[in-house]
Amino acid sequence: MRGIKDRTLLSLTALHALMHIMATTLPALSPLVKDEFQLSNTYVGALSFTFAMATGAGSIISGFLADRYDSLRLVSYGFFGTALFVALLFLARDFLALSAVFIGMGFMLSLYHPSALSHISNTIQLRRGRAFGLHEVGGSIGLAIAPLAAGIISLYHNWRFAYLFWVFPMLFFTLLLHAISNELHLHHHTVRPLLSTLRTLRQDAVVLMRIYLIEGLFGFIIGGALTFIPIFLNEYKGVGAQFAVILAFVFTGGGAIGKFLGGHLSDIIGERRVMAAGFFIIAPLFFVAPLLPLFWCILTLALAGIVFPAVLPAILTTISRLVEPSQRGMAFGLLMFAGFGFGSTSRLILGVVSDAFGISTVFYPIVIAAMAGGFMNVWRIGGLSEKQ
Repeated sequence: MRGIKDRTLLSLTALHALMHIMATTLPALSPLVKDEFQLSNTYVGALSFTFAMATGAGSIISGFLADRYDSLRLVSYGFFGTALFVALLFLARDFLALSAVFIGMGFMLSLYHPSALSHISNTIQLRRGRAFGLHEVGGSIGLAIAPLAAGIISLYHNWRFAYLFWVFPMLFFTLLLHAISNELHLHHHTVRPLLSTLRTLRQDAVVLMRIYLIEGLFGFIIGGALTFIPIFLNEYKGVGAQFAVILAFVFTGGGAIGKFLGGHLSDIIGERRVMAAGFFIIAPLFFVAPLLPLFWCILTLALAGIVFPAVLPAILTTISRLVEPSQRGMAFGLLMFAGFGFGSTSRLILGVVSDAFGISTVFYPIVIAAMAGGFMNVWRIGGLSEKQ
C-alpha cells in the first residue's frame, strides 16, 4: 500500500505541475494572442477571464463529485478532456472559437484541484504536511516553467504548440493515475444532498468565508499579474513579445521557495500572520515596479513572486483543519471557485484600466487588492478557531 500511495502522490505532483502549466500558458502568451487576433487589452482580459471563470465554476461541480466518486478517475477524465481541447485549439481561427475552446479547457482543468486535494487529505494521515508540500512544489514548478517554455517554443513555432508540447507527458501520467485508480478500486458510495454538504460547512462559517475572500484576492492578484506583466514588459518597457513571455518567469520562478517558507512559518507563527505578511509585503513592491528601470523592475517582480506564494499553504492548511474529511472535496471546490472564479475578475478590470489609462496603471488595482487582503488578516474576529 505504501508503494501505491507513493506512486499516486508522484503522479498527482506531476499532473499538478501540468495543470498549472495549462492554466498559466494563456496569460503568459497574452502579447502573442493579442497580436494574432488584433485584440485590445480589454478583450485579452475577457479571454483570460472566461478561461479562469470556467475553471472556477467547474470546481464547484468537481468538489461535489470528489466527495462521492473516485477522485483519481475524475482527475484522469479531466486531463483526457484537456488533451481533446488542445487539439481543437489548432482549429480556432477567430476570437469566439478561441474563447469556446478555452472555456471547455477550463471546465476540464477544474476537475483537478478539488479531487486531488481531497484525495491527499483523506488518504494520507501521517506526514500529511509533507505530502501537501510535495504536491505544491509540483504546482510551483509548473507555474515557473510555463512562461519560460511558452516563450521559447513560440520563438520557433506558433504559440499553440506551447500547449501541444505538454500533451504527451500529461497523457502519460494520466494513464498511470488511471491504472492506479483501477488497482485501488476507490469508490465513494455515500451520497449526500448538496444542501446537507453546505450545511456541514456552516461550522466556522465566518472563518471559511474570510478564507474564501482571501483566496479570491490571491487569485485576483496572481491572475491579473500573469496576464498583464508580459504585455507591460512588451509595450511599456520595449521588450520583444516572445522575450516578454519568457521574462514572466521572473514572477513565477520563486513560487516553490515561497510556498516552502509559507508552510513552515504557518506552523511557527500561525496561518493568519503568514497571509497578512504576504499581502502587505507585495503591495509596495507592485506599487514601485512600474516606476523602476527594467533591471530593477524585474528584480522587484521576482521578489514579489517569491513572497506572495507563501500565502497559499496557509490557506490550504486552514481549510484542511476546519473541514471534516467527507466534505473536503466541496470545500476545496469552493476555494478554487473563489481563486479562479472571483479572482478572474482582475483580468477584466485590469484590461479596462489599461486601455483607459495606460498599461503601467494595471499594477495599482493589484496594490489595492493586496492591501485589502492584508487588512482582512489583521482585523481580529473574536471566537474563531484559527491559528493567529
